[in-house]
Amino acid sequence: KPHCPECGRPISRQSPQAIVDRVLELPEGSRFQVLSPLVRERKGEFVDLFADLQTKGYSRARVDGETVQLSSPPTLKKQEKHTIEVVVDRLTVKDSAKRRLTDSVETALGLSGGMVVLDFVDLPEDDPERERMYSEHLYCAHDDLSFEELEPRSFSFNSPFGACPECTGIGTRMEVDPELIVPDQDKSLDEGAIHPWSHGHTKDYFGRLVGALADALGFRTDIPFAGLPQRAKKALLYGHKTQIEVRYRNRYGRERVYTTPFEG
Repeated sequence: KPHCPECGRPISRQSPQAIVDRVLELPEGSRFQVLSPLVRERKGEFVDLFADLQTKGYSRARVDGETVQLSSPPTLKKQEKHTIEVVVDRLTVKDSAKRRLTDSVETALGLSGGMVVLDFVDLPEDDPERERMYSEHLYCAHDDLSFEELEPRSFSFNSPFGACPECTGIGTRMEVDPELIVPDQDKSLDEGAIHPWSHGHTKDYFGRLVGALADALGFRTDIPFAGLPQRAKKALLYGHKTQIEVRYRNRYGRERVYTTPFEG
């Protein structure tokens, strides 16, 4: 019997009405869209699926995280894996919408074979509460978690579908060891404090990136690494989200400028 990976308790199935009741417990006025997941991490172009959905009267879908109009669906690469969710309805949490919500949930469950995703559009995209998945199949009431039906690929090391998100199924993960990256914190960045970037044919390239990052964040490269602001150390080791502007002169003496993320 399946158990919840968070608390270890047995997990069971949810009825459509139970899903609706849980949704109505959320703060009144919360806006969300009801999605039915039709394709999960599968290869293909899905031209016929897009055409069939439009024929059935659906106008929007979310393809690989992006909302698209089914009147002009994207051209998907056949050999890449895709996720496709059709937008069934757009609603607001309130008691008067219970009948419409029930109909939409039942429709989404029927289309996907038992799964429905609610996307709370007013929350930031990186908010863990932005999306909630509900399932007719398996559900843990203690942790408020829904799970897809278990399949052989859920346990296969050859399939990313059931793989650990931290190591992607490999069993190991790479992490930065600051003591190996910066073995001598008395050195400055100009003196090669970041050991892997202090020698070899990539030295000049990474030197330009570090200089551009220093300009963007406003720190000096001629003082000991130990004296750098914590924000600068974190960006150097783990990356910086905002694009930086890199300026350099090529072999002909012409100045060139490009923007790039700093990955650390």
